[in-house]
Amino acid sequence: PIQSTAGAVPVRNEKGELSMEKVKVKRYVSGKRPDYAPMESSEEEDEEFQFIKKAKEQEVEPEEQEEELANDPRLRRLQNRIAEDVEERLARHRKIVEPEVVGESDSEVEGGEAWRLEREDTSEEEEEEIDDEEIERRRGMMRQRAQERKTEEMEVMELEDEGRSGEESESESEYEEYTDSEDEMEPRLKPVFIRKKDRITVQEREAEALKQKELEQEAKRMAEERRKYTLKIVEEEAKKELEENKRSLAALDALDTDDENDEEEYEAWKVRELKRIKRDREEREAMEKEKAEIERMRNLTEEERRAELRANGKVITNKAVKGKYKFLQKYYHRGAFFMDEDEEVYKRDFSAPTLEDHFNKTILPKVMQVKNFGRSGRTKYTHLVDQDTTSFDSAWGQESAQNTKFFKQKAAGVRDVFERPSAKKRKTT
Repeated sequence: PIQSTAGAVPVRNEKGELSMEKVKVKRYVSGKRPDYAPMESSEEEDEEFQFIKKAKEQEVEPEEQEEELANDPRLRRLQNRIAEDVEERLARHRKIVEPEVVGESDSEVEGGEAWRLEREDTSEEEEEEIDDEEIERRRGMMRQRAQERKTEEMEVMELEDEGRSGEESESESEYEEYTDSEDEMEPRLKPVFIRKKDRITVQEREAEALKQKELEQEAKRMAEERRKYTLKIVEEEAKKELEENKRSLAALDALDTDDENDEEEYEAWKVRELKRIKRDREEREAMEKEKAEIERMRNLTEEERRAELRANGKVITNKAVKGKYKFLQKYYHRGAFFMDEDEEVYKRDFSAPTLEDHFNKTILPKVMQVKNFGRSGRTKYTHLVDQDTTSFDSAWGQESAQNTKFFKQKAAGVRDVFERPSAKKRKTT
């Protein structure tokens, strides 16, 4: 009886008998055709391709099968395992081997190593021979497949050329019939998906042509309307220009070009020209006189300049009388513009009271004797005449040697002796 099924699986044969069949695992090689794949295939076979084992397609000869079984090391190992006694194997597995030191001679060690190296060399040589044979076989198959693929491409190209020649003959004759044999000879083209918006049927093509014709007619109509509108605008512009020319000619005809008073016009021009010359001369003389006066005043001494200014005071235009202001009366400035010419308006008394300034504010209570009383902009004091605003806490108000020296030597307006300032800096001792 079969005690172990390692490397074998139960298989039912054609007679219905169940037997153990070894499992032969083949390594996958990139680019190599599997053994179960057919050598040649058409498009229909590719679509309906099914994986079929090579063992079912081809029957292996019994002699070759027996040789493979005899040379298979795994099968030999399986048979040895079956023939071995079960109890002996179990006893060997349960035996506990104690570690012990075993002395060996040099000859035994050398013999074992030589046997191991010889075995490795033979195994490597066998593997190399097998690998070389496998590689040569694969290369031959790859060359064969490349040649077959090339021949197929050439055949397809010839068929496509025949199909193109058939299409040309089809355009020459409107009605041409094809037989079933011709359809079979033509290559099957790959179907290409066309989106719905890109599909154009006969009705759609006719509708598109009709729409294009309508668009062309509409474009012609618009162009004609645009041309008429342009001609109308040009005609209107021409009419306007003609009317403008007529008005200009009428104005020129109505213009009286006959000068009956040439002498009077000439005399008036002479008067205007003489006035202009006189005005220019007066302005030039006034400028020269002002320059001379300035130069004369610069050449005078200090005493002569004072006497000159005292005798000939400055002439002030629009000089107004300076009046007296009432208690808490508002001040209004008359302005500084347009004062170069004398005007009676600018000579009025601008210090006269107006509005509420007519009332006597001295009789009001003390708290109300301020400007803008009762408003947010009211003043705090009536005036600063009776208010002492001196800050005795400041650094300037303290009596010290430094402040005394500063006030006597450098401070302005507080020294005992006043001297007239000069251009040169005076040295202090």
